Amino acid sequence: MGKKSELLDLQEYRVSVENMGEGLIVLNKKMVPIFVNRKVCEITSYRKDEILGKSCNRFLTSKGKNKIKAELKKRLKGYPSRYTIKVRTKRGKEVFLSVSAAPRFDRKGKFNGTIAIISDFTEREELEDKLRERTLELEKEINKRTKLLVDLYRGVGVTEERNRLAREIHDFCSQDLATALLKIEICEKVLDKDPEKVRAELRELRKMLRKSIKLNRDIVFGLQLPNFHRTGFATVLRQYFKEFCKKTGIICNLNIKLERSLPTNIQVGTYRIIREAMNNVRKHAMARNVDARLITDKRENLHVTIKDDGKGFELKKALTKKKHARHFGLKGMEGQAELFGGTFAVKTAKGKGTEIEVKIPLKEQNE
Repeated sequence: MGKKSELLDLQEYRVSVENMGEGLIVLNKKMVPIFVNRKVCEITSYRKDEILGKSCNRFLTSKGKNKIKAELKKRLKGYPSRYTIKVRTKRGKEVFLSVSAAPRFDRKGKFNGTIAIISDFTEREELEDKLRERTLELEKEINKRTKLLVDLYRGVGVTEERNRLAREIHDFCSQDLATALLKIEICEKVLDKDPEKVRAELRELRKMLRKSIKLNRDIVFGLQLPNFHRTGFATVLRQYFKEFCKKTGIICNLNIKLERSLPTNIQVGTYRIIREAMNNVRKHAMARNVDARLITDKRENLHVTIKDDGKGFELKKALTKKKHARHFGLKGMEGQAELFGGTFAVKTAKGKGTEIEVKIPLKEQNE
């Protein structure tokens, strides 16, 4: 009964080893496999007779061969270890294996080989690679956009202008980036437990990043200053209003009468004022028509007037609301005018449209 019981126990042990969820491999002291279970065959796509008695180098990449040599030294000293290694399957695919290996000894205590449990974590490695790629994309995009925005607004000392820029970044950049980082954290937490959920999160992350990148590009494009030297100030303005009409459907009438050329800093400041005024028209005015005029008078003053037939607003009420979007725009335009010693005025009322008037002394700029 004792021998029969032992045989039954041994048979049960073999069945358990053959059907365990991890690969089990036994190697001799030359690192040649002398036993593998079904899972090893499933992972590598090789039959048992194609693995047993064959050198491990046959299945390894060049880096893997060096890794095995280093691991063999540990086994000879009697040390177990855990490591990862890349192997080639019979179909030529490279897979990542997690290996937990321990030395085997004979009855005299001499090294007699290795026993190892292996797990295929190729899918996990691929998911981690995707997470790393998405994280790098986020970091690169943040650095790129930050540099562009800093370069574009270098030297602008107006607090309200910086506040407006901060609001744009918060609305269109920071929220998406924060959400993306949260999704990455979720992926890291469920990576081992629920790979399918990680895939779904990565798909959503990809869509969100594409949308965010497009929005960021639109913001930067809108903030970017044209090359006035190459194109000419008047030409740049005509192109801007043409694009504005095309995108919004608002009819724009632009009248430019400049008796003299404008200094570059005045061109840049005036362009920013006009762009901000037109942004307010687009976002708030609900206007059908806009009349814009730029003229220089005999006293060498530049006059900029932008008038729309929109719904108008209560000026005092808007200026008292600290977080009012139009308020930030108005203060930014006023700040730009004041940088050049100019003046800024707004005429508006509910149902009466809005008119913005800017006056900049050009003579002082030359002095």
